[in-house]
Amino acid sequence: MRATTPDHATTSRHPTFPGSRHANGWLRSLAILTSLVALGDVVFMTLIPEVIPPLALGVALTLIGIGLLRVRPRAGIAVLGLTSLVLGLLAVLILSPHLAHPGSPVDFLHAVLSVAGRALATVAGVGAWRGASAAGARRLATGALGLASAAIAVSAVAVLTVSSEAARPGDLPVVVAGSQFPPTVTIEPGQTLHLDNQDVFRHTFTVPDTDLDVDLPATTAVRAAVDLPPGSYDVICDIAGHEHMTAVLVVD
Repeated sequence: MRATTPDHATTSRHPTFPGSRHANGWLRSLAILTSLVALGDVVFMTLIPEVIPPLALGVALTLIGIGLLRVRPRAGIAVLGLTSLVLGLLAVLILSPHLAHPGSPVDFLHAVLSVAGRALATVAGVGAWRGASAAGARRLATGALGLASAAIAVSAVAVLTVSSEAARPGDLPVVVAGSQFPPTVTIEPGQTLHLDNQDVFRHTFTVPDTDLDVDLPATTAVRAAVDLPPGSYDVICDIAGHEHMTAVLVVD
């Protein structure tokens, strides 16, 4: 009987890139993950509303990378993988604090998508570049789906536990809307602020170098007693990217 020689392209553990079904599974994972992260960035900037240059650049590079996947797969993988890695590291530095506040779902879910989504996309990029086993791509997809489901469930439960505080007689109402504080807030010593955050994302009402540092969950009102000596104080929102939110608190 004539012996047959196995086809090397079929039996090789790491088939030639990019035509193998192994590579194709990773390419799909990479394209889907980076598309979802870019979509999340677009939605987030629309809700703020503000164009954040690193996120806008990431969206543009994602579109370029996905376009390259069909004509120059290795170039597309390089663009998507490196973009995911760099912006993922930036997200860890800037957005990680939002992970501790699931009750503000826009910030929390965007942080999860930016940090975990880009980490998974980076892994997908490495897998696609190496033509790794298709089973790994399936495990990655399953893990991503499980993580997304868990993040949504955690945020949904946290939202149910966050409630607004009603204003009481004598409280001074302060509305926070459009990522802006009122320019000046004048209050009497010992009076209480009723801080109504009408935005769909989290803020803080912070007077640096004092004990007045109030967390304002999304679409939530909070009462905050002011125990400061008479004078004028700078107010900031102590969240990265919210540096434009300033006001003056006058205790008179």
